[in-house]
Amino acid sequence: MEQPTTAPQQFQNEEVRFTVHQRPACVVEFDVEAFGSLTKAAKHKAIKAVAKQVSLPGFRKGRVPDELVLKNYPNELDKEWQQAIATLAFNACEKLCQIRMLHREGKVTFKLKSHSLNGALLTLSFETEPNIPTIDPATLHLKAVKRPEVNEEKVAETVRQIQLFFATWEKIEDRPIQENDFLLLDVDVIEENPPSPLFSNTRFEVTKKSMAQWMYDLVLGKRMDDQVEGISVPDESASKEDQEELKPKKVRITIKKIESPTYPPLDETFIKNLGVSSKEELHEKLTQLLNKQADEHVQEALRQQVGDLLLSQFPFDLPQTLMTEETRFRFKQLGQDPEFRTYWENLPQEERNKTVQLISTQAEKAVRLFYLCRKIVHDAKLPVTAQDIPPPASTVLELLINPQKLFHHQRTPEVEHAEAYSRIVLEKAEDYLIAHASQAQ
Repeated sequence: MEQPTTAPQQFQNEEVRFTVHQRPACVVEFDVEAFGSLTKAAKHKAIKAVAKQVSLPGFRKGRVPDELVLKNYPNELDKEWQQAIATLAFNACEKLCQIRMLHREGKVTFKLKSHSLNGALLTLSFETEPNIPTIDPATLHLKAVKRPEVNEEKVAETVRQIQLFFATWEKIEDRPIQENDFLLLDVDVIEENPPSPLFSNTRFEVTKKSMAQWMYDLVLGKRMDDQVEGISVPDESASKEDQEELKPKKVRITIKKIESPTYPPLDETFIKNLGVSSKEELHEKLTQLLNKQADEHVQEALRQQVGDLLLSQFPFDLPQTLMTEETRFRFKQLGQDPEFRTYWENLPQEERNKTVQLISTQAEKAVRLFYLCRKIVHDAKLPVTAQDIPPPASTVLELLINPQKLFHHQRTPEVEHAEAYSRIVLEKAEDYLIAHASQAQ
């Protein structure tokens, strides 16, 4: 994403005269004329540097006279002189124009066109911080998000799902599949070559309410290890959006396991293990948690809209170094997962290239979004503190309804801290924009 070009700026003092050019990808170039005072100082510095590195018969290392350094080490001296000119010139230019490097340890490259004791001509290049656009929340238009309904039926189903979590399971091998069984299935799209997995080792409940009609019709009456083929089609009750998105596909279902659950009784012991004292309190707490979950669903959907709008409507240049570092970090984190390593080792080169490109694209979006949100937080003077980190679940019930992300066990505290900080910055900025954007009702 290119920024509008800006007119070159010119600066001068007793050491340098230079023009500043803003290049793509946050690269800044100083087109420099260094005066004789600077090149002479650079040569003196270079002589001292070379003298510390060399020795001659009759002189201790670092004690060789300047004139002998000039006579005996002309190549080493010229190389050191060029570097000294570039260093002194960059320091002088940076003080005048106040353009800072991306990192203090960042690299400055230089191209020396000519140099002598009378002066030098050179170009200095380095990466700088991106120029982030200012965002007016009123320019963002958000679509309304439907809030999931919380009613008695939802509460009752959630209680059943909690019981299922603690159920004991009987493996069924001696009869066909029937209503209310649970299946472990692989579902592959076979109209593609090779077939692509749609679901893998995924558990389904055999009811018309929990399972798509096409799948229900295919598996009912079948047995373990059977394979059946059919066409996946959206249910008639599906929304228009789902019907348009879920195009019919030829699939193969592999029935890997049939199970029947035995639910634990909803007695006093079970209820107390969830962290509540009675059925009444269970109902009350569940209603509160489900309403909180519904509100979070709406807010998260709005945050996703905000993120998409920020990325599409507010382009700016990014330094290549940042994107490379973020891509490498993400790839390194993935590499700590044994399943990903196995997946990667079995990928053909073409698919590896696609995976790297996908990770790179995700890294770029993450960096862009962080910079934008950090500026929003700064401009709006939004505080970011440790108190913004949500507290951990205090009961088993809370953990079951709102499971929290667990960090990879190999991540360092520094990585966890950085990720937590980034998440807070993003959420603070996105929530601020949501509160001040125009929203459809």
